[in-house]
Amino acid sequence: MASDAKDVLAALPDAGPVTVLLDDHHDSDLINRGLAADAGYRGTFGAEAEEGLEELRLVFRRKAHAAAMERALTALLRQDPALTEERLHDVVLGDLLDTAATRALLRRRAALGLGTAFSEPVLVDDGGRPFPPDEIPLRLRFARAVRVSIDGNAHFCRGLLRTRYPESAADQSPRATDPRPGTLPKEKAS
Repeated sequence: MASDAKDVLAALPDAGPVTVLLDDHHDSDLINRGLAADAGYRGTFGAEAEEGLEELRLVFRRKAHAAAMERALTALLRQDPALTEERLHDVVLGDLLDTAATRALLRRRAALGLGTAFSEPVLVDDGGRPFPPDEIPLRLRFARAVRVSIDGNAHFCRGLLRTRYPESAADQSPRATDPRPGTLPKEKAS
């Protein structure tokens, strides 16, 4: 994030030299030295950075996609008691409820270059390939574990931020639930 902030500021018209200082982070000193030296992610974190920053970003985008799949599919399972996990193999994007979770899933898919047409299967691997029907329950549990991990980490971070900076509490609320569930219109396939 600090590197991205520096890049955005430096790209502004008429920007002079840009200095970004990260404060109140367990690795502030290390990150600030890396930013000052334009060392990049691997140059800053050395052996801890097995991959480059773009590879790390891809890992997080994939995790966000898995969590978004789980949220959208869990909402669909709750709405349709006749639907079982095993039958999720046949669910396509157009079958999902029109909720913030579904819209987030579509954004996550687009960010990964995965199909967003309403005829596309929902539960897919990182390459956009549907999982075999016998793997669906396991894959859904894995996606749920990823989502719980992300949500737990976000909750922890919001708590730390509110503790350190009480005035930030209004900006650090948990994800709101979408009050308007419905089904996505079939004719809006992309």
